[in-house]
Amino acid sequence: MTFNDLQKNWQEQQNGFRLNIDSALLLKEVQRNKKSFDASIFWRDVREIGISIPMFMIFVYWGLKDNAWEMLLIALGILFVAVFMTIDRITQKRKQPTLNGTLSSCLESSLAEVKHQIWLLKNVLWWYLLPPGIGFAAFSLGLLVTAIQAFKDNSLALLLSLSFFSLIIVFFIVVFVGVYWLNKRAVRKELLPRKEELDELVASLNIME
Repeated sequence: MTFNDLQKNWQEQQNGFRLNIDSALLLKEVQRNKKSFDASIFWRDVREIGISIPMFMIFVYWGLKDNAWEMLLIALGILFVAVFMTIDRITQKRKQPTLNGTLSSCLESSLAEVKHQIWLLKNVLWWYLLPPGIGFAAFSLGLLVTAIQAFKDNSLALLLSLSFFSLIIVFFIVVFVGVYWLNKRAVRKELLPRKEELDELVASLNIME
């Protein structure tokens, strides 16, 4: 029997009588569901932070080597994301409701985690996209200025440079919009349905109590 099956059975009513199910079995399924969700979030954060560290070092090296402040700005944006995710994870772990082995506490903890993940993905623009995005925007603007100064007397070269610059801008926009859309879709398709399921279970549990 799956988590959804247990939830459905928990809510079923026939002639005013609510179907009784094994609360220990339901607790085990909720715990298993929570453990799987927590693991997916943990490895997502490990992957994001793990990628951020070498990227930060590469952009710092590039910025110092070529004396390019735009690269250093990108590096700081990437570092901000990694630090934010680390601090957020530590903070949320401390804020998590205490698990005392009861169904109620497990549901409360699961619901709190899902709500926070919804908040994170809904606000992905300011904490994930914007910090490095500022650096990438400065880098693109720097390329434009350099191209204008270098080819101001050569119309064809300037046109080609501006075309290349436009492609870079379009690429950045597509990547950023794509990341934003994927996070919004994850909220709509995965997290909100999970939250609704947990809300219904909590409501059902309160009625039973």
